Amino acid sequence: MKDRLYQKSGMVIMYLARMFMTKKKGERIMTVSEYEKELGYARGTIQNALSVLKSDGAVVLESRGHVGTYVQDIDYKKMWEYTGIDFIMGAMPLPYSKQYEGFATGLYKSAEAYNIDLNMAYVRGASVRIQMLLKGAYDFVVVSRLAANQAIQDGLEVSIDLGFGVHTYLSEHVIMFADRSKQAIEDGMTIGIDPKSIDQQYITKTLCAGKQVKLAEMPYNKIVSSIQSGRVDAGVWNLDEIEDKKLNISYQKISSVNSFADATEAVILTAKSNSGINPLLREMLQPDLVLDYQRKVIQFEIDPSY
Repeated sequence: MKDRLYQKSGMVIMYLARMFMTKKKGERIMTVSEYEKELGYARGTIQNALSVLKSDGAVVLESRGHVGTYVQDIDYKKMWEYTGIDFIMGAMPLPYSKQYEGFATGLYKSAEAYNIDLNMAYVRGASVRIQMLLKGAYDFVVVSRLAANQAIQDGLEVSIDLGFGVHTYLSEHVIMFADRSKQAIEDGMTIGIDPKSIDQQYITKTLCAGKQVKLAEMPYNKIVSSIQSGRVDAGVWNLDEIEDKKLNISYQKISSVNSFADATEAVILTAKSNSGINPLLREMLQPDLVLDYQRKVIQFEIDPSY
C-alpha cells in the first residue's frame, strides 16, 4: 500500500483520501475540474484515483446531475489507509491515578479494535497540551470539559469531538489543608496554584473569591508536599490520587458548583486545522468501550496497558 501511495497516482489518491476524511455522508464533493485545479494533476489521474477509492469501498458517491456529486457512504477506516499517515498521536495527563490509567488503557484498546496505531504522550497541564495541539504536535488531546470550554471561550481554534460523561476524567476535586482543624479557605492563607492547570487554577480562584489570600504559583505535583511541609496552607487537588496513594493529608470536599462538574468529564479536543481526523476519532474511540476498560482497571479486574 505505501509503495503504491508514493507513486504519482498514489500521491493523488493520498491527497483525495485526506480531503475525503473531512467529509460526511450527504456532503457535496468538488468536481474533477476543481480537484484538477486544487491538486495540479491531470484530469485522467484524478479520475483514476477516485475510481480506486470507490472500487475499494472507501467511498460511495452519488451523482445528482448538474447539482454535483455527493457522498452517499464513507468507510473512514478504509479511507484512513489511503491517507499515508502511519499513526495517530494523542496526549493526556500523566497517568498517576487508576482513573487515568484506565482511561489510557481504554483509548489503546479502542484503537486496537480498528487496527490503528495510536501513540499517546503524557503531558502535565491542560494549557500545555492544548498549545501543543495547536502547534500540530498531536492529533488530539484529552482534557476536562471545563478546560475545553475555557479554551473555546478564549477564542482558540479547537473543538470538542467526544465527551465521556461526568467522573470519567476524575472523581472530584477537594481542598487540602496543612492545618487539620481548617475546613475552608480563610483570610491570610497562602494557597498553592498551578497556572498550567486550567481546572486547578479555575477552581482555586473560584474558592478564593472575596478572600484576602496569597496565591503561590507552583507545579501541580508540588502542591501536596508544599502543604505537608507547611510552605502553603491549602491547595486544590485530585481526590483520586489522594485515595490511590493513601496520602496522609487533611482535606475537605468542595461544595457543589455546576462548573466544577465539568472538571470531572474527559473530552477529546482537536484543532480545527486538522478537522480531517475528527470522523476517524469518532469511529475509533468508542466511549462505551473506553469506559468499560477504565472501569475494569479501577476495579482491578485487568492490569492497565498503555
